[in-house]
Amino acid sequence: MTGKSKVHHGVPADSLIRLKPQKLGRHYHKIPQYIKEISGKYPRIISDYFLRHYRINLELDNLTIHEELPRDLECLFDSPLAKFGFAMDRALLTEVIECYYGGTVVAHRDTPPISSSEQRMLDRLGLDVVDLFGRALLMGESVGRLQQIDPTYEEVQWEYVAEFSYVSHLTGERSSLYLYLDNPLADELTRRLAGPPPPRLTGNPVEHIKHLPLRLDCVIAAARMPLSQVLGLEPGDVLTIRPLERVEVRVNQQKLFRGAIFEDDGTLFLSSLESVKNP
Repeated sequence: MTGKSKVHHGVPADSLIRLKPQKLGRHYHKIPQYIKEISGKYPRIISDYFLRHYRINLELDNLTIHEELPRDLECLFDSPLAKFGFAMDRALLTEVIECYYGGTVVAHRDTPPISSSEQRMLDRLGLDVVDLFGRALLMGESVGRLQQIDPTYEEVQWEYVAEFSYVSHLTGERSSLYLYLDNPLADELTRRLAGPPPPRLTGNPVEHIKHLPLRLDCVIAAARMPLSQVLGLEPGDVLTIRPLERVEVRVNQQKLFRGAIFEDDGTLFLSSLESVKNP
């Protein structure tokens, strides 16, 4: 690149916020907080699954929502609603297998390649966790029938990745599992967070316009003063102003009609003296 740079600050490039045009004007900013609220509402929804099926006691330590992919996914599932991705740290997968089939838990086993038995267990865990937490995100509704597909040739636009960090009571180590949420699911959550759409009105639009709220301003007194006198006014000053016999009723500073002010039983009333003309 030649010429002068247009960036004149010392902020690292990886710390800059990159705007995504498809998110502008929508409630995408609410989705990370919504995921955290659901996790806080059901803090043991995934932990109880591992304890019930695999006799592993996990304690949720942290939940991080990523907008950039922290790592490659390992399983891809398709449903009528959206696509989901799933991945898990190798140490946690190893602990699941050894606690389920028996044996000694190895603290670190992060070296590839993954065995066929590990892949089968990973597919099963991904299917169950996606279905479990997907129902929580949709407030009890099912995401639909999940079908595993090959992620090698499938290009998916992922919007968020939820990283659940757990501490094992058996090994004391921290491991993470990752849930990938695609663009259609983000759109669905955005639609739900935005609330129900307003009811669609039927009938003649002119009649609906006639029922719109309108602010009327009534000018009951007016005075002409030099600008110097106006600038010299202070709190407590008293101006002598005679109320107008005929007052103007305005809408957006435009005269609508003239009327008169009268009092009855301590209450002021406005009486119209002219017919309202159509603009």
